[in-house]
Amino acid sequence: MNSPAADLQSMLCIQPIRPQCNMGSIENDAFQALVASGSDTLSPELAGFLRYVEEYGYRVSQDFAANIDRLQELFLGAVHQALQLAGVTVDSRMIISLNRQGQLHIETVCAEQERIEELLSSSKALSAMLKLLSVQNAILDGITNLRLIAGAQESGDSEKLSQVQQAYRVCLKGQLSHFYSV
Repeated sequence: MNSPAADLQSMLCIQPIRPQCNMGSIENDAFQALVASGSDTLSPELAGFLRYVEEYGYRVSQDFAANIDRLQELFLGAVHQALQLAGVTVDSRMIISLNRQGQLHIETVCAEQERIEELLSSSKALSAMLKLLSVQNAILDGITNLRLIAGAQESGDSEKLSQVQQAYRVCLKGQLSHFYSV
């Protein structure tokens, strides 16, 4: 038996819209695509998955949040210990992220930045821990958003749905020439 998220492509009801020169034809095609997918663009399987997330997502998100808190404490403790062992003191705010190569990178300008970056980027354990934190936080955000949307749809809370819908944009040019979240 497949999990609820097994075949998302078959769960979504997306209808392509053919480009037209005539605005009336484009409007008609867009309307026809909406009618073809029904009033709800989710298949019964995906709607069932959202109900599952709404029902059990709180417990799962609590577990993820607790795990993320533990990982953050471990990560920060390990960073402070590595800096202390290297004889480096950090007096100002320092933001650490992962670069494209998956190594730790310091985003803010600080004293001894090169030395600190070299020290941090040489640690595979620290970068692996930040990667794990990033992934688990993204999952937690996803569960939180799924619960919000499922709850708003179930209750008919148009205010919550409106807040979610207003967070998205479509850009027609440049790097973000697609549907994206702000």
